[in-house]
Amino acid sequence: MYELMVILKPLLPDDVRKAIHKNIVKTISDMGGEAKDVDVWGKRYLAYKIKGHSEGYYIVYNFDLPADQLGEFTRQLKLKQEILRFVTLKISRPEEIDKTLKKKVIDLE
Repeated sequence: MYELMVILKPLLPDDVRKAIHKNIVKTISDMGGEAKDVDVWGKRYLAYKIKGHSEGYYIVYNFDLPADQLGEFTRQLKLKQEILRFVTLKISRPEEIDKTLKKKVIDLE
């Protein structure tokens, strides 16, 4: 299991953010993986400016993906101009992740 944190540009319209979200989930499933959980943190201040932005829109994904597809998935994320930064982590013990936190979900309709 992997965790992906994406920081999007803060002034993107909702429809663009939803399209990026749908594209990330579709890319994961097209590569033989499954998006297990999505946690939307929303707009937050950055510790330092990234590409001239002092704020970013955070989304965290928990997903499964074949290990041989992770490099291609990372490459595709790097090509998206709307993403300021992202980080992918391998979760060694997914059963210890606390699922009791209240989360904001993206409405896909």
